[in-house]
Amino acid sequence: MRSVRRRESRRGVTLIELLVAMTLFSLLSVAAFFSLRTGISTLDRTRAHVAQSRRQLGAQRAIERIFAGLVPVPAEYSRDRVELFFQGQPGQMRFCTMHSLAGGVRGAPTIVELALYQNKLVVNEFPFLGPLSAGARIGPVLAGPRSFVLADNLPAAGGFFYLDRGPQENPDLWRREWPNGYLPRAIRVDLGPERKVTAAIHVSQIAR
Repeated sequence: MRSVRRRESRRGVTLIELLVAMTLFSLLSVAAFFSLRTGISTLDRTRAHVAQSRRQLGAQRAIERIFAGLVPVPAEYSRDRVELFFQGQPGQMRFCTMHSLAGGVRGAPTIVELALYQNKLVVNEFPFLGPLSAGARIGPVLAGPRSFVLADNLPAAGGFFYLDRGPQENPDLWRREWPNGYLPRAIRVDLGPERKVTAAIHVSQIAR
């Protein structure tokens, strides 16, 4: 009887064994926590990349549609100065198009302003009410409460480029500024090292 009681009294877990088990459990818990945290962070980065790609694709399609609907309209800057309305500069441009971001294609010409403003691609729209309304759009393009932001977090090296017919040895010449009086052959929107949108200008309608 005494030997049986001694064996039963020896059964159980010692303090050292308990500490070792708790230490192992803590290490496994920490490893599982960091693995779960890494997985969640990777998932968040993947979702952010997919969302950014969708925004870039949407911005590219919107820009292409705006350029595809470009129409030549006169702009009356003064009584003695009436020119074709197209203002092209390195960081902003103005022109008239039949495609509106707010209303889509409704058949009404719209004055569009595109500008790289505070690392964002900003779009402003105004109704074309005649040559005077186009001639009144001068000066820097600013963002307002009704502006559209097509892209953000852009590098400072981006800009707009305008394709011209250059000399015979260089038939394709991209300009940083475009003179008034006629339309470029194509427009390139440079949003970064690997983010460029190029659209050819095909004028099919004339708004008078």
